Amino acid sequence: MEKITLHYQRETPIADPLELRACRKEDFEQLWALDQRCFPRDIAYSREELDYYLRLRSAICLVAWKDQQLRGFILGHPEVRGFGHVITLDVDATARRSGLGSRLMRALEAEFVAAGCRSILLEVAVNNRPALVFYKKHGYSVLKTLRRYYPGDLDGLLMGKSIAVPTPTASSEPKYP
Repeated sequence: MEKITLHYQRETPIADPLELRACRKEDFEQLWALDQRCFPRDIAYSREELDYYLRLRSAICLVAWKDQQLRGFILGHPEVRGFGHVITLDVDATARRSGLGSRLMRALEAEFVAAGCRSILLEVAVNNRPALVFYKKHGYSVLKTLRRYYPGDLDGLLMGKSIAVPTPTASSEPKYP
């Protein structure tokens, strides 16, 4: 797998009607409803599954709100073995192709870098062409086929990319008198 060096900074708020923030407990029902709209019924998470992933101690869930409506969210968690796992990326149909998915992905990747992850993994259905194009555009490559990973014997693809955690430079080290 090709090593890609990422130099991320956590996004800072800008004058933008889009609010990108950490998920809150009260967001749950809207997260679940968006997941139901984004994926086929047999692939979308049940309430119990989504709740499980959100309650993982290391879970990172970022939400995007605009005009008091949930437009998208991304959920992942850093694994103990030094990789970040993207669990789901959901963008409302009205916000697709607007850059929102990329913004959410960059924000989660920055969180993974901050957590010391060296690589990022995700799974995607083989027939989800828009997602495959999106992930490849963001530097992910297919690592292997996951036979019968999804209901209905649908294969999945394990995709990933290596990241290098930036090392401090001389200019970023504290200066002592």
